[in-house]
Amino acid sequence: MKYALTLLGSTILLASCASQQNRQVVSAQPQADRLAAPAYQLPSQQLNTEKQPMLTINEYSRALVHELMSNHRAAEETGMVGVTDFSYVDSSLDKGSVLSNHLSEAIMYDLHKFGVAVLDYKVTDYIRVTPSGDFALSRDFNELSAELPIRFVVTGTMTAHKSGVLLNARLIRIDTKQVISAARTFVPESVVNAVISNTGNDKLQLKQG
Repeated sequence: MKYALTLLGSTILLASCASQQNRQVVSAQPQADRLAAPAYQLPSQQLNTEKQPMLTINEYSRALVHELMSNHRAAEETGMVGVTDFSYVDSSLDKGSVLSNHLSEAIMYDLHKFGVAVLDYKVTDYIRVTPSGDFALSRDFNELSAELPIRFVVTGTMTAHKSGVLLNARLIRIDTKQVISAARTFVPESVVNAVISNTGNDKLQLKQG
């Protein structure tokens, strides 16, 4: 009888130890999982098992504006800013494109969101009512104001690259022609072609470099 009680006590003791070991393993598992969790990765570094976010020209416009304003904030406090089209660096600098049109519109948006006073000089003094629609914007200088309180201008150039387009932007004070701030970024070919794919001759011409 004493032997049976001793055996029974040993069994309970072993079962108790095993239970404690199991609880220790279970409680340690979440901590091990946390330690083994992978570090955060940028979308471009993730595996292709997940759908990648779509990038547009707007993201690159935002990068330009943030770099321009981080270099110099005078435009936020002292005057109106106008935004022009960017021209290809190997052109006569007087021809725009669908890409440059969209880029200037995106820069105007991002400057405004950044708190900069932006003036849209393409706004006429009237609303033009036509059979095809009603408009307040024009590219005819005869319909626009001759004098505007623009103190700074954002302009720049584009350079065709073998993998996309290089953008160089600058914030210039008009009266002195001084470059107040400069920024640059690179737009991949896929993003550029997404903007100009529905146009005729406005195709990205790739170059070595």
